[in-house]
Amino acid sequence: MEIKIQVSDITLDTVVAQAMVWDQDNEEMYPTGSDKTVADLVAQQITERLVRDDRYPGLRDQVTELRKTMIREKVGPMLDEALNGEVRQTNNYGEPVGRAITFRELVVGEVKKVINEAPNNYNNRDKGTALQIAVRAEVKTAVATAVTEEVTKMNDLIRQQVAEGISENAIAALIANQLKPQS
Repeated sequence: MEIKIQVSDITLDTVVAQAMVWDQDNEEMYPTGSDKTVADLVAQQITERLVRDDRYPGLRDQVTELRKTMIREKVGPMLDEALNGEVRQTNNYGEPVGRAITFRELVVGEVKKVINEAPNNYNNRDKGTALQIAVRAEVKTAVATAVTEEVTKMNDLIRQQVAEGISENAIAALIANQLKPQS
């Protein structure tokens, strides 16, 4: 009996394992699409060996820093272009509306809307805009704090004067008792 094994060309893309799952009725299996290739298995083994190495934390930090640098290099110019370039406002259908404006103008406009619009809550509409409500709350807090501090100062002053008055009255009473003729 002769057994022959013939292996065709194997590359990193060669599928060596195929993930399968049962259908809802548990009658038939079908592939999930998450096949394992030779490259996947090689990468898995390299990762396992690398993680066990004492040099891994330093290497990980270097790779992380390199990745951050590359992202900054790619994203930085895109952000500059987006922030300094013009933006075209659109309607709900994506059609251009009005003139092109800068991103700064867009942000300022949105801030003005938020500051000047009335809250959506029906009960708060009569109380003013969101900015007015926020300012009132801050003023109320500031006034309450100032009044509390002043009342505390006045209480301390009253206590001090009462203590001084009691001391003066006690001394006067002792002196008066001393000066009374003894009967």
